[in-house]
Amino acid sequence: MSVAPASPHVLIPDAVLALPAGAAQPPWPELPTLRALVGHLRPSATLALDDDSPATPFEVALARAHGLPDEPGRTPWAAFEAGVAGTPCAWLLPCHWQMGMNDVRVLHPGELGLDEHASRALLASVEPLLRDDGLTLHYLRPDAWLAQGELLRGLSCWSLRRALAQPVTREQLAQAPNDVQGRALRRLQSELQMLLYTHPVNDARERERRWPVNALWIGGAGELPQAVAPRPGVQVCTELLDLPAQLGLDDWQRAWRAIETNALAPLLQAVRGGAQAQLTLCGPRRALTLSTDPGLPHKIMSKIRPLRLSSLREQL
Repeated sequence: MSVAPASPHVLIPDAVLALPAGAAQPPWPELPTLRALVGHLRPSATLALDDDSPATPFEVALARAHGLPDEPGRTPWAAFEAGVAGTPCAWLLPCHWQMGMNDVRVLHPGELGLDEHASRALLASVEPLLRDDGLTLHYLRPDAWLAQGELLRGLSCWSLRRALAQPVTREQLAQAPNDVQGRALRRLQSELQMLLYTHPVNDARERERRWPVNALWIGGAGELPQAVAPRPGVQVCTELLDLPAQLGLDDWQRAWRAIETNALAPLLQAVRGGAQAQLTLCGPRRALTLSTDPGLPHKIMSKIRPLRLSSLREQL
């Protein structure tokens, strides 16, 4: 017995940029595939988040697409991506904090350029501290380690993507469900920072005029009672993610054209073939999901006045 293919759901993060008030958004290029696609789709869900939300609209929309808990700051991304069930997990991300009087700014991890040798040396040094607090630590890649243990249960964590866009307070970084757990986390973070401050890896980095690794970012904390498999129809377009801050218009439009080719053209073909499908466009504060309407035949949908692309941009 054949299994029906999964309904495609394409998500486009950073479809508009997070810019200062009054700054003009770079224009979308001509997007004939997107224009044709929205002629077959209708708005089915909207999502709006405040600036102080611990997660981005894209992250919440992606959690919903995979059937995960979607409360901002409480999606168990580490457990989901690692395929772990029944144990609280979190990502520990080596990072550099720029400390202010009342807040913290986080340097983009890509600017650290941490290699495997240095990352493993740091992990070996911090692992005994975490073990004392009942946490086990596993190396995954230079910029991400997986932690597991009860100290991570019930945490609300700011996503790194959200924190890169604005300063955050120490209290916002990882909020515990009770005072005892909160004090333990703050103590652990302080001990980790003291250890990292004098670490030989950082001594070498400073001699090379590179940013030291002075903190570990806790993200994606939570527990899944049962492992959740990624939904096969979900596709994230990464072309617009993490574009350079000083990107040129050509870079922006080239990324959009790649999305048209890599994701939207196959989605349009599937819709024209009668598939049920979804498209989610995400901005810094809002996300809009467009879906096929199973109650309307393809021929009728094609005759309904389609959404204008300018209208879509305004809703993000």
